[in-house]
Amino acid sequence: MSAQAYALDPLRDTRHLEARSAPELKAWLQWLELGGFRSGDAYERTAAVLMNKYPAVEFADFRDDHISSVLIEFPSKSRRIRKAHLNNWFAWGYRTDRITSNPVEKLPTIKRAPQPHIDVFTEAEQSALEALPLPDGPLMTLLFEAGLRLSEATNMRVKRIDFGTGEVVVKEGAKRGKDRTVPIMPNLAGAMDRLITQEGLQLDDYLWYDKPGGGFATTVRRNKAIAATSFGRWWYRCLDEAGVAYVKRDTRLGIPSRGNPHAARHTFATRWRARGLDLDQLSKILGHASEAITADIYVHTSTKQIGDRMRALLKVQV
Repeated sequence: MSAQAYALDPLRDTRHLEARSAPELKAWLQWLELGGFRSGDAYERTAAVLMNKYPAVEFADFRDDHISSVLIEFPSKSRRIRKAHLNNWFAWGYRTDRITSNPVEKLPTIKRAPQPHIDVFTEAEQSALEALPLPDGPLMTLLFEAGLRLSEATNMRVKRIDFGTGEVVVKEGAKRGKDRTVPIMPNLAGAMDRLITQEGLQLDDYLWYDKPGGGFATTVRRNKAIAATSFGRWWYRCLDEAGVAYVKRDTRLGIPSRGNPHAARHTFATRWRARGLDLDQLSKILGHASEAITADIYVHTSTKQIGDRMRALLKVQV
């Protein structure tokens, strides 16, 4: 059975909690929470794969071949992060004297997968989305001008738009629980002022609205965070209304997505990198764990950039 078949949501499939290594899993997750790590779900999902395949193995008895036999079953692009999850668990075990060595350290280094094409919107597409009527246009501006992830957008409240300091405070929903701030540029300031004033929003209101009961409902709710599925429906409706083409991902046919919500974040980062924003500054406002992550994604020279430069050189020679 493949690793994917084991990788079920630990909040629903709890078979791994009956494994011999379950006490160490519980202690590790508590340790992560004590250290301020707000969500260990991804870590637990990976650990559950190993535990479900080897339920009779004690934590101290796991060997590198146990771990490699699980990692090899994951898609190659996810093995590196899965290995990192397990390395954290066993490094914790070594640090807390539960094991005498970390078996993950015996595994080979897994190379980072080649960076896929970064999907960004054209300036015309971005303008069309931001030109949508209230409240959708200003919400699009917030996505494009603050580089929000999906979870950050769904949890964004009015009180996080701080006009006093001139910053968007990204707190709830931030990846790895790592708060960050993004400077408010004039275009975003105007959009947020229109949204908050004309919609009569209060400090605790969520910026993204929901309509309980479905698309035919007329009542708008902002006292709860919009669900990811509802956000997705909102997003693609806006793209349709703005006339922006998109392609939804189909993993079975190997079709990559085009125009998904994360592309707004890529557009934000790509635009500012092209304008000359320093790598360390871009990394900070994106909330990346390191500059290396930012560099891997946004520093590569595109074929279009090379072509533009080649054409410019041809003109000089002529």
